[in-house]
Amino acid sequence: MSEQSVPRNRLTKEDVKEVLKYFLSVKSVKAFANLLGWYVHDHVAPKAKMRIAGNPRIHPTASLRCGENISLGLNSHINQYCCIWASKNSKIVLGDNLLMGPGVKIFSSNHGTKVGIPMNIQTPIEKDINIGNDVWLGANSVVVAGVTIGDGAIIAAGSVVTKDVPAYTIVGGIPAKPIKKRE
Repeated sequence: MSEQSVPRNRLTKEDVKEVLKYFLSVKSVKAFANLLGWYVHDHVAPKAKMRIAGNPRIHPTASLRCGENISLGLNSHINQYCCIWASKNSKIVLGDNLLMGPGVKIFSSNHGTKVGIPMNIQTPIEKDINIGNDVWLGANSVVVAGVTIGDGAIIAAGSVVTKDVPAYTIVGGIPAKPIKKRE
């Protein structure tokens, strides 16, 4: 075997220089600045404006909007990749001891649906969302505007909650329907 065809297992000085050159380039610095700006906009600033009781656990990848219209109860857990998006004219109230699986989405507004007006310029439909105490929202479930979820309810993974859920009820499906009562 010639020396040229032998695979290298180590980084050479040239490899390190090339990597450093890229990371210190203007393009890379701009990309990092954009990423940092997005992170602060979606994760840090809204959390600072939220009404938070006690010591909740909020994963750093959770995305929050209009934090001033979000309140979070005691001992609650917001998992990775969750989105809690309130709007200017609607609130999201999350109770004590709430568990949110990864990827849960809660949106307090939606697009208008009038015919003859482009979707992207319609007035949004904004409604409050209230989620009670001791509620478990399974992974990748979605809660839409105007919904109230009662204390002790369980939302199955992947469900879309479009109507109110009574206390201590387990729901699942698209749209979410009652499965049974908790015992």
